[in-house]
Amino acid sequence: MKSHNILFFLLFCLAYSGCINKTMKPVHQILNDGRYDSEFPNSNASCEIESITHSIRKLYRISYYTTYTFTPDTRMTGDLVQSGKFKKLALGVIRAQESVSGTATVILKTNQRVAFLTCAHILSSPDTLISYFPPSSEDPINYMKSISIKDKEELFVKDIPACGPFVILAMDLENDIAIIGKKCEEFQDTSVFSYPLGHARELEWGNFVYIFGYPHGGLMVTKGIVSKSNGLDAGSFTVDALLNKGFSGGIILAIRDGSPNFELVGLVKSVSAKREYVLRPKNDVNFYYSDQVPYTDEEFVGTDEILNYGINYVVPAEDLIAFYTRNHSDLIKNGYNLDSFFHPGK
Repeated sequence: MKSHNILFFLLFCLAYSGCINKTMKPVHQILNDGRYDSEFPNSNASCEIESITHSIRKLYRISYYTTYTFTPDTRMTGDLVQSGKFKKLALGVIRAQESVSGTATVILKTNQRVAFLTCAHILSSPDTLISYFPPSSEDPINYMKSISIKDKEELFVKDIPACGPFVILAMDLENDIAIIGKKCEEFQDTSVFSYPLGHARELEWGNFVYIFGYPHGGLMVTKGIVSKSNGLDAGSFTVDALLNKGFSGGIILAIRDGSPNFELVGLVKSVSAKREYVLRPKNDVNFYYSDQVPYTDEEFVGTDEILNYGINYVVPAEDLIAFYTRNHSDLIKNGYNLDSFFHPGK
């Protein structure tokens, strides 16, 4: 009886070890097929990702406005604005500034110059903003309630304060691409993005990408999955990453034949969002409202922007190359030769 038990035990161990050998076989294999990867990276690329973060910077645009307010009795119209009389007729004058931030990437760094790639909408703000009184049944004309005129605009890059305000070297609002730069000799922990431009038209459904940006002030890297556009433009694509404001201008990196073979395939343009009008208290900054006490002060109408997370719009790499080609001569003339960056990856 003992011999039968020993034989059974040996057969069980042999069968179990066979199962172990089968399940321990590697399940990840690097495909050298020349296509962008759809699977999660199977090797550690933390060092390479950290080096990329040194070329990513937060970009600020500060716009300075002077606002003139009017009463309904002023009957302010465009003719009075064009004549310049509106300043004397204003009830009050308010001076304020508007700050917007996004993400920019270092694409040139020499002893004298530095240049960044970003999205154009971060750099652009309206020259004039006008609000109106609602028309009345007696007078259907929309009279101006206020007019805000932009006095100046400045661009700053985080951690490079010694350079001061940057200037726009080239900008395309329609395609949402811009390059800013300046002569500057002092840099802190800044390196040029060193990976090649890729081909967005070669992306496929389900490709894996890394995305870098500055949401809410802090540098982050996140991941996403590519969806291809059904439009005529073969390079169009979207990513499902959970992005917040501040990621605009952030780079999107795909992986070809295993990490760390990164290629820049696009920029984050915007996150899908919708605006909703809401009622606000007179002063909702540090305002504590108790739901046990009725609110009796004045009400104001404000807007809230609701983000549709996971739906993002992208500038494909092909548009970046076309943009540089159109502005090549002017950039070279001003001393910014960016050929080494905009040459597409092979």
